[in-house]
Amino acid sequence: MVEVGQKFELKMGPITREQILEYANASGDRNPIHIDEKFATERGGLNGVIAHGMLSFGFINRLVSDIAGNGKVLKIGCEMRGMVRPGDDVVSVATVKEVNGKHVKLEIIQNSVMPLKIEKNGQIIKTYEGDRKWPKEGERISTKETPEGTLYYREALSIKATAEIELA
Repeated sequence: MVEVGQKFELKMGPITREQILEYANASGDRNPIHIDEKFATERGGLNGVIAHGMLSFGFINRLVSDIAGNGKVLKIGCEMRGMVRPGDDVVSVATVKEVNGKHVKLEIIQNSVMPLKIEKNGQIIKTYEGDRKWPKEGERISTKETPEGTLYYREALSIKATAEIELA
């Protein structure tokens, strides 16, 4: 049984260029901002390819379907708010907002989490592609301790969504 305030999480990634290309081929959406680095950089102004919004939304659909289990997904929708890039982890968190018998309303927030670098004792131990290309001035950079050292990463909203399910 689910309760108001209960949270469910799905973490996918890191997203790869190969995964983006596979999605482009499967969906038929071969927009060059998703598959051509040169085009995405020079003509799209994006510093490289970005994942399809529907690829990211697919992760939300998976999370909602997992919560519904043998029940039904009645309604799902989203607002795409930000980009997901190669190397990003995609973290979707669904929060139960309302329970009415078997009917459940969910609010979902999906963030892209881009690793930037790892430092230890003031030295850079490892850098990631994101550190060279994508953080913008003013973006929030966070840190967390890992066995390798302090990981610097950028976390940004990619999708806000809502869903309604009927439990079995």
